[in-house]
Amino acid sequence: MIAYSKAAERELPVGLVLSGGGARGAFQVGVWSIVRNHSLGLRRPPDAISGTSAGALNGALIAAGLGPDQMLEFWLGLAKNPPVKANREFFRSAQSAIAKLLAREPLRALGKRKRSAGILFQVLRKHSWFGRGHWLAVALEYLLTGRFDAVSDLLDQIDTAYLFSTEPMRGYLARWIGGASIARPACRLAINTVDVRTGQIVRFVTHPPQVHAESDASQYHVGPITVEKILASASIPLLFDPISVDGLELWDGGLLVNTPIAPAVALGARRIIPVLVTSGTDSQPHKKLSLGMAVERLADAFLENAYNTDRKLLLERNRLAESLPELGLNVVELFEAVRPMSSKRFDAGSYLYFEQDAMLEMYQAGRVAAEEWLARGPLLDTHPGPPHSDELPRASAITSGG
Repeated sequence: MIAYSKAAERELPVGLVLSGGGARGAFQVGVWSIVRNHSLGLRRPPDAISGTSAGALNGALIAAGLGPDQMLEFWLGLAKNPPVKANREFFRSAQSAIAKLLAREPLRALGKRKRSAGILFQVLRKHSWFGRGHWLAVALEYLLTGRFDAVSDLLDQIDTAYLFSTEPMRGYLARWIGGASIARPACRLAINTVDVRTGQIVRFVTHPPQVHAESDASQYHVGPITVEKILASASIPLLFDPISVDGLELWDGGLLVNTPIAPAVALGARRIIPVLVTSGTDSQPHKKLSLGMAVERLADAFLENAYNTDRKLLLERNRLAESLPELGLNVVELFEAVRPMSSKRFDAGSYLYFEQDAMLEMYQAGRVAAEEWLARGPLLDTHPGPPHSDELPRASAITSGG
């Protein structure tokens, strides 16, 4: 257990780190409603926020001065009137490409008939002639093993790379943040994106970084946080259109930094509260793995790995700060992550399930998780391995400042 003086607690700027997670962003609103108002919580806006995707949306709403009730209304509004539009150009292009493929494929197959027939014969030998799904299995296996060149040609001929346009979201988000940009942010804010062309991280910040501005991202852009920058952080590749900002084509930052701790540190935070939307454990470990469960575990594992990478980097930085004081680094206290308990509600579909009842359940799950997190201390994460709550030191409060 580590003891803190009240004076020290008041002096330590707090950073809120909000992960990506689609519709699970409603969980973060529930967490914030407790952490913001609880006697052991902040009772004020954090000093810095770093967010990605859904976390960028929530971070922007907090920085714009919205309270938890207004934030919940924002998320429920997404369910009432989804501010996205199907990209008709994608479906027109896909239909045209499929028609061309079907027209020329028989002729191409004649030219490769010996090889194609051999592969088809091998595929047919592996499968029974009858049974549900037989011909679908044969067709898919043949396509992927014998004619993947046709699949490649088809993809190349679809000349637009997203299913939905986020254009309607611009007006909706602008109404909530008070205009085209956040005029007077209530805290330092970092929005995290990925450059489509280079694959590098691009961060948009309201204030110049105070620590390691150049070490963990190819670019820091200091300036007002606009609607376009927020939307860019939430533009899931292939699902939504890339967003153009300052000549850059940008995608969802969750591709590389789903729980962006480093920007909060760069903006001066000395205590970090990570809010994740993954449980870190399998809710049904003994149940046979379905396709949906496999997708859920794949997504959760990807997001968990991204968090653990940033987490270990911060803990290693703290180790260097303690062992090599001549480096002039400050120890940055990392709290145990606030995360949902494992449950069926947080399944694979919940990332994109923008339905009111589902989001209200996630909001309530966030409140429960935050209350339990505060009741545990909250706990500080100091061990470089996987964190275990019973081994973590306890803090008396996040801050004692009003």
